[in-house]
Amino acid sequence: MAVEPVGTWRVRGPMPFRVHVRSAAGSPVRLPPAATTFGWMTVIQTVGDQRDTHYSGKVPMPAESWPEQVAGETPLRFGPFDLGPGTSYGRKAARPLLTAYLSGKDDDLPKAAGPMNRTLKAGKAVVRFTLCLTREGGKPAIVKSEPTPADIGPPDMASLAEGDRKKFLDDLMDQFNTSPWSGLQAHNTCVGLGAEVLPRVIAAARDTSRPGHARLWLTTTLADIRDPRAAQALVALLDDPAGGVRNVVAYHGPKQRSKALDDAIVRKASADDAQLAAWALLGFMVHRDTVPESVLAAGLDSRDPKARGTAAEVLARHASDENLGHLVRLLSDENEQVRGVAAKMLGGSNRPDPKVLGALVKALDRPGESARQRICQALSKLTSENRPYNPTADATTRNATLAAWKAWWAASRP
Repeated sequence: MAVEPVGTWRVRGPMPFRVHVRSAAGSPVRLPPAATTFGWMTVIQTVGDQRDTHYSGKVPMPAESWPEQVAGETPLRFGPFDLGPGTSYGRKAARPLLTAYLSGKDDDLPKAAGPMNRTLKAGKAVVRFTLCLTREGGKPAIVKSEPTPADIGPPDMASLAEGDRKKFLDDLMDQFNTSPWSGLQAHNTCVGLGAEVLPRVIAAARDTSRPGHARLWLTTTLADIRDPRAAQALVALLDDPAGGVRNVVAYHGPKQRSKALDDAIVRKASADDAQLAAWALLGFMVHRDTVPESVLAAGLDSRDPKARGTAAEVLARHASDENLGHLVRLLSDENEQVRGVAAKMLGGSNRPDPKVLGALVKALDRPGESARQRICQALSKLTSENRPYNPTADATTRNATLAAWKAWWAASRP
């Protein structure tokens, strides 16, 4: 047996599904009458760090299409049924609920949690259908489908009454506070709803009393909803007291493609905010494939090694003569990690220019085992030579590798 969710289900909306039944034995199997046959759906949903299990009310089988037997390998298809308006029971009600189902004592059903489409939240879920086949004089046969993924979308906001709309948005904003994983799910829901949730998201992102992870996801949500109001709010958040919020704007803000926001990020990155400059470099590179010169200059001249290393990665994306010159300059950086990143980027540039090779060999004179290892890897990639540097080898072996590269360069340089 298999269950097939039809399309994307909606909170407070329809949740259609079909059931497929076939004989696993490959031979005909007699079925009980439709009037005594029913099933129920189990929906498992993880929201944040909390896993919830929901059980549906009875789903009766259709009398008009229910056969006397299921024959051979050909599956029978029933439905669509609509899970949405049906009754929902929580995990704590599972034992008395299933006992009442299997005993046929419907008067013993536990208290319901409400309609299924008001109990479930927008996001991902896993569903499983259980079919109960009664047998005269014996216990019913239970047949379960394999777990199947289902997408649950946000409600149609225009169809909601004002009170229902406010409650849904209140719950959605609270979901950002629960945990980082819950914040991601709330972000996805808000992006799906688009501009109509922007006023609430803007207000929530500005609320400094919210947990840090909530504000980071709220700021990311603003960047992912393309709208002038979102761009304007992001400009203001560049002056937020929380560095994490400012860095999120620097990285995700370029998605908006707003000149005013771009200019604000450039000004902030050029104002000796080293961390923000590094995030802005990555943001423009990843989301726009081009980096403003002033942001690149701020990264190269930053006092933060992370910003200079990020600048090296950006430069390697566009291996022009000017950018190669910047990378060569970073081989003389005081920070070993920056020199290592510059060497790695030059090794992947496929540009064995004499100025590059000479600078790599010269950089071997600077201390730092990790950087020397990457420099030798870069030289091996750019030349027909292969002299790896082993930082864990004894001093004699390490010095011999350095001397061999210097001798090679002395013999082969123009």
